[in-house]
Amino acid sequence: MDFDFSDVKVHNEIEFCSVWDEDVKMMIERAFLKNRISYYEKWNDSSFFSRLFGEYDSKCTLCINKLQMEKAVEIMEELPLNRKDYEMVLKRNDKTFF
Repeated sequence: MDFDFSDVKVHNEIEFCSVWDEDVKMMIERAFLKNRISYYEKWNDSSFFSRLFGEYDSKCTLCINKLQMEKAVEIMEELPLNRKDYEMVLKRNDKTFF
């Protein structure tokens, strides 16, 4: 039996939030996994020259399915985080991966 998914185009991911601290990212990831919210990480690393001159700022954006956004927002409100620990993005992901 052969499955052909080449005609299926699913692009319903949104950039949910961005974090800079690894501990905050791990806390959000654990909460998502506990509540069965699928996600993926998109890393935006600083350029070589920024790192060379000490402006290293590695940012991780967590992307989720837009159908799970409401539940994810509820989870974020329950976590013991300050608003400065993360940035809510809530925009459609521009990249298509296939």
